[in-house]
Amino acid sequence: MATNGSMPSLASSVKYMLLASALYEPLRNSLHNLGTNVGGVGGVGGLCNMGNPDECQSLAGRTGNYCFQAGLWSGLTGFAIVVLLVWTGPIFLGALQKSLSTSKPLSSEVRGRDSGDEAAAEPSQEPDAASIELGGLLMIWSGLSCLWFGMPLAYMLADPFYRSSALHFVLAVALAAAFPLSWHLSLLALPPCKPLGPWLGLTRQDLLKLHKALGSRAASWGAIHALGELIYIVSQEGFLSMFELAGEKGENLLYLMGLVTALLLLVHTLIAFLRKQTFIRRYFKNAHRTTASLLLLSATVHWWPFALFLLPAAAAYGTSAGLAVARSRCGREVSEARSSFALAAAVLGALGGLCVVWKLRESAMLAEGVGLLIPFVFPPLALLAEFAVATAVCLPIVVTGPVLHSEPLLGQAGC
Repeated sequence: MATNGSMPSLASSVKYMLLASALYEPLRNSLHNLGTNVGGVGGVGGLCNMGNPDECQSLAGRTGNYCFQAGLWSGLTGFAIVVLLVWTGPIFLGALQKSLSTSKPLSSEVRGRDSGDEAAAEPSQEPDAASIELGGLLMIWSGLSCLWFGMPLAYMLADPFYRSSALHFVLAVALAAAFPLSWHLSLLALPPCKPLGPWLGLTRQDLLKLHKALGSRAASWGAIHALGELIYIVSQEGFLSMFELAGEKGENLLYLMGLVTALLLLVHTLIAFLRKQTFIRRYFKNAHRTTASLLLLSATVHWWPFALFLLPAAAAYGTSAGLAVARSRCGREVSEARSSFALAAAVLGALGGLCVVWKLRESAMLAEGVGLLIPFVFPPLALLAEFAVATAVCLPIVVTGPVLHSEPLLGQAGC
């Protein structure tokens, strides 16, 4: 953030994350064409330990279309480790840099605040000059969306299968729309999150505008993906096929959870659209947060790599939860340096939570004859673990050490 001309923002972290999202699929596709085991479209196999069933020599985890492979470390493949480092590194390093920079007394304003000078107020949460220009960011985002959608569509349409009929063309469009949808969902939760949002160098009003703009685009991509997939599945197997989950048909849970996720996205969008209506206004914040949480959990059941790509959001919201506890239970307003350090620690905590669940996943999936429904349990469990461990790790940081202001609540001794 550019407040007071001295405090660094996390805008650069977001820029590097956007760059990583732009390069992900082109590089993954190039590695795949060179014979590297990074998985097919979207890299699901490479990120989630699944190989080609036709080349699988072990019965462990092979039921149906699964050919589970042991991870390189803590259940994670080498490809997943590299992706995690590239994806989480910017926010971790940005938060760490911000904690070190803002911990230094840079001005008399800071010294005055430390000595109790009431004229030296807490630094404003609104930047004097935004370090990200909203219009430019949305223009860049539009270009990225074209890349996210256009590249997978191009190489799918190069396959004769997707050109063989209008129905297969619809399937190609639906699958390609999943790419921008996935990136939107992975990044959408970051701007409005405290403390991360105010540190991006945008005013509160612009943060809300950005969140609304990205939310409407996510809903549009979700509609294209869901409708295209639904048309194809109904035409091939019938609508009720998604509910057949026994035995060898357990993989249909993938499509059923896709339907559930689409319905949750619809409900979430309607709540946002009707937020000014009297019957919604009072409950909007709670309803918006609840449906958003359910949406992301459902999406993670549907597309397992979300357990990795939502990790920065889980860490950010874990930090937000820790700060809320410090404020509501302890009456503490934590300094930016402390909050930034808590965010950096939360990223590491979230990585730890993911590794624990992913190791348990590896142990379960390497057992012989594992059922088709078992793999769907671990990705949402990993996402919950990321949030829980991130919150637990940052709590001791935000309830101890220097604070801007401390007012123990009535009847409480503080923390």
